[in-house]
Amino acid sequence: MRLFLNLLQMKLADPKQVELADRLEEALEIGAAQMDQVLTLASLAAGTARVKREQVPLAPLLSRVTGDLSSKAAAAGRVIRLVPSHLVVDSDPVMLDRVLRALIDNAIDHAAPGRRILVGIRRAQGPVLIVADDGPGIDAADRDSVMEAGSRLEKGGTGRRGLGLGLTLCQHIAHRLGHDFTLGGRSGLVAALRFVG
Repeated sequence: MRLFLNLLQMKLADPKQVELADRLEEALEIGAAQMDQVLTLASLAAGTARVKREQVPLAPLLSRVTGDLSSKAAAAGRVIRLVPSHLVVDSDPVMLDRVLRALIDNAIDHAAPGRRILVGIRRAQGPVLIVADDGPGIDAADRDSVMEAGSRLEKGGTGRRGLGLGLTLCQHIAHRLGHDFTLGGRSGLVAALRFVG
């Protein structure tokens, strides 16, 4: 689909047609990301997802993922603030990448425009990966239900509507890795992945 779309884009000259093709490309990327979430959740539920635990240096991972998503954040009027960490944790680097991307994506979609999304490691009581935003947050009473596949809160921010799988995916990956995943925050949302197990 991407190949045919790129061939079509090379032939278009009319600005209105180019704009439509660009919107189609954006929709294709969103659809591909959502299908990836569905397939990952299915493999985790079936127990067929490959997990390779190893010593993962967090500095390059955090830098790469925040760098990849910085332009998307800027386009949405948000800034990702990374607090660097040289910590090394026992985890799966591919799965950890997925969790971090899902959490930052969620923050971009829900944080207030012009505000920062904080990404970093809290070391008190064991290392914890934190992604915090100043969006509408999630009431304590709704934090369990929002982890269910397809669950969405009506008050959610200004970003695109997805399938409601991002936080569910994070919870399933954390469970598979033996880590703890929690949601908190009095103002906005603080997603925390504790490296245990």
